[in-house]
Amino acid sequence: MRLAQHVRVVTHRLTTGLHMPPAPHVVDPQFSRARKNYILQAVVATVAMLAVLLLVDSFSDAALTAGLGSSVVILFMHPSSRAATLHALVGGHLLAMVVGSVFTLILFSGVTNYYLEAAAPIRNITMAASVGVLVIVMALTDTEHPPAAGTVLGLTTKAWDFSTVLIIIAAVALLACIKVVLHRYLRDLL
Repeated sequence: MRLAQHVRVVTHRLTTGLHMPPAPHVVDPQFSRARKNYILQAVVATVAMLAVLLLVDSFSDAALTAGLGSSVVILFMHPSSRAATLHALVGGHLLAMVVGSVFTLILFSGVTNYYLEAAAPIRNITMAASVGVLVIVMALTDTEHPPAAGTVLGLTTKAWDFSTVLIIIAAVALLACIKVVLHRYLRDLL
């Protein structure tokens, strides 16, 4: 038996006997078999993200963009995951809009805004609480979609604006439509 082959056999026995995870790969072994899927889904994700970026065009909407960008990654990298279902995508962002809108109306009402401007840590605590409430509501309704945290934070960073809500609705609807149209072609890239 050659030395290299002997080392592989011993390494395999050690890792399986000790229940150790296999050595990590630099390049996913599935890539050579599904190269077309990897490239196609990356291109579709790029186009979808470009469409989202065209909708969300200001730096103040960075949290919204990050949340929607994370949704794009989940939808096109692991489309069979629970977080990539339409129920989770639409439900998570919808709940984030509701929770974010309620917290925004509280944060930016005349009286509350006056007191919170003087106490930035209280504003941060309130924004963090909006994420906590979103976690509870998503768990209760079985609509777990982690990127929706970006939506709730994006809404609570500035005064409530109907155009921002429309942008979120349009972006989520666009992503949902792409998922529905391409669902039979999307493969897990994990």
